[in-house]
Amino acid sequence: MYKILALDLDGTLLNEKHKISDRNKETLTRLKKKGVKIILASGREPTSILPYSRELDLEELVIGFNGGIISDSTGEKIIYEENIDEKIAKDLVRTCEEKDIFNIIFVRNNLYVSDKNDMRFKKFKKYSTSKIEEVGSIYKFIEDNDLWNSIGKMLQCGENKPLSILQKEIEDKYSEELSAQFSLPYFLEVYNSKASKGNALDKIAENYNLSRKDVVAIGDGENDLSMIKYAQVGIAMENALDQVKMQSDFITLSNKEDGVSYAIDKYWRD
Repeated sequence: MYKILALDLDGTLLNEKHKISDRNKETLTRLKKKGVKIILASGREPTSILPYSRELDLEELVIGFNGGIISDSTGEKIIYEENIDEKIAKDLVRTCEEKDIFNIIFVRNNLYVSDKNDMRFKKFKKYSTSKIEEVGSIYKFIEDNDLWNSIGKMLQCGENKPLSILQKEIEDKYSEELSAQFSLPYFLEVYNSKASKGNALDKIAENYNLSRKDVVAIGDGENDLSMIKYAQVGIAMENALDQVKMQSDFITLSNKEDGVSYAIDKYWRD
């Protein structure tokens, strides 16, 4: 029997209302009773993952920032983290400000934005339960508070076309240092290339004296590919990006149709 189930949140475990459905909750409760460790793995910061972890009564480690941070079940004890290089962070923040690309800065469980009245921020807000501070010029704020070495992730929010152009620029300039991947068509997430959900999942499996052969992973975005490829069984949601489906072992139903439960019923038959 597989002993670890790694689950992405948005577009995977959560439905279109950003909720865990009753069926998914019941199925995961049943799976937990079998002794399976359920690992929530998200691009979110730990404090925005923990409400769902508490709802499911989980006590396992939590993967945030697409693998850039691993915390305990309280979100307070940091087990592992990889931050963005200072010089690269300065360049990217400056670029976003010059091009009017809405940029959200993540420093552990603290989030910083330039303007909460911006419509692009309002699109993002429903994906976070953390306190978000409005700071005006992000570059000046980070400089004044000496935070350049503490940035775990940046998220650019807006129309897909300009973000795709930015993604290409980042890949051309910093392919070895940064990962720039879409979690949703309007969210580009940028983080240290050493960090990935797959690497974090490997560390967690090792922590539990298990291996990739014990792991099933389910996701829908580019940022889920590393854990889908790491797992013994990698599963894509029906609503996943095409490149994720192509590299998965199985395609389950969509997040609107309780695809997580459908996959669990397939791979953990009673």
